[in-house]
Amino acid sequence: MKGSDVVTNPPELKELEQRNYKATHSDGVIDVFVGMSMVVIGVTWIVIPNVLSVVTAGVAISISPMLAWRRRFIEDRTGYVMFTEPRRLWERRIYTTAAVLFGGFMLLARPLGSLQPEDIDWMVGPDSLVVWLVAAVLLLLGVQTKLTRLLVYSLVLTAAGTIPFVISTESFGWPLLISGAVIVAVGSALIRRFVIRHPRIGTL
Repeated sequence: MKGSDVVTNPPELKELEQRNYKATHSDGVIDVFVGMSMVVIGVTWIVIPNVLSVVTAGVAISISPMLAWRRRFIEDRTGYVMFTEPRRLWERRIYTTAAVLFGGFMLLARPLGSLQPEDIDWMVGPDSLVVWLVAAVLLLLGVQTKLTRLLVYSLVLTAAGTIPFVISTESFGWPLLISGAVIVAVGSALIRRFVIRHPRIGTL
């Protein structure tokens, strides 16, 4: 172990940073956004799949304003927290990976929107593949960040991907709709708890 690591990153400081990281990521805003995005994409895929690419693009455009609003929302209640460079670098990699995966889905949204269950001979529908891919990403994130709810989301998405095997559906999108609704419910509860625990600074 390097001497600089002993000075700047002793175990107790790493543990303190992890606790702060959990606290600043317990707001539920991203949860609600991701869940609502899945619900909207799922509903679109079920009802009007021809505009799936347009709706997906709309979700992509709204990501940056959501992150900016979330930052203000958190800083108004907990203040500004700067994490160590390794953790910030890791977060940048997460956002980059998520952007690449979502960008890939955007590119496939138009052809996927034109597909119907009777058009393919696959055992697994594209909607199930999408939620299973997201489940795998959340599993890795949950293990790395030690945020338990991400592991729960991963299990929910994995189970939701099996819905077409249990219930015959006439269109794609149900796994996204159902799992997204669960995430929205959990995220809404987290936002409520966060606001109660962390009132605006200056209003105490």
